Amino acid sequence: MKTNRRVTSLALFVSVGLVLNIIENSFPPLFPIPGAKLGLANIATVMALYLYDSTMALEVAIIRGLLGGILRGNVMGLILSFSAGLVSTAFMIGVKAAGKRHVSILGVSIAGAVVHNIAQISVAFLLIRETALFLYTPYMILVAIPTGLFIGYASRKTCSSLENLTLAKG
Repeated sequence: MKTNRRVTSLALFVSVGLVLNIIENSFPPLFPIPGAKLGLANIATVMALYLYDSTMALEVAIIRGLLGGILRGNVMGLILSFSAGLVSTAFMIGVKAAGKRHVSILGVSIAGAVVHNIAQISVAFLLIRETALFLYTPYMILVAIPTGLFIGYASRKTCSSLENLTLAKG
């Protein structure tokens, strides 16, 4: 029975992440920096990390990243998003484990957003070998801080609501 609940939860997290990604992509860009996004789909990964464990968070990042890339039909986008998603999720897992009592979900989310953007620029460099891409890094980090804060806050509120709901049901 425990396995069924875990698989169902994984499917739910992946589905929520994909839907949030589709919703975000339907809006015009929020930032004047090309490629800068809020990263709503990352709420699913952060929630999986905090409501379950690091394995669940990695599974969500892998499946959501692959399915999202396939649905978009953009190979370059798939490579950039998938690789950055894996690196940032692994980093968030490490930050959460290392800072158990000192780093909140907000800090973990901000760290993940910053690392996601750095990883994406690094992978883009490996693919196209253009050093000018690194000039973009400070701007992407400046965007990552408030977006990571927002994603962390949304994840914290949602996790709290779900935990309260679970406790209320007994």
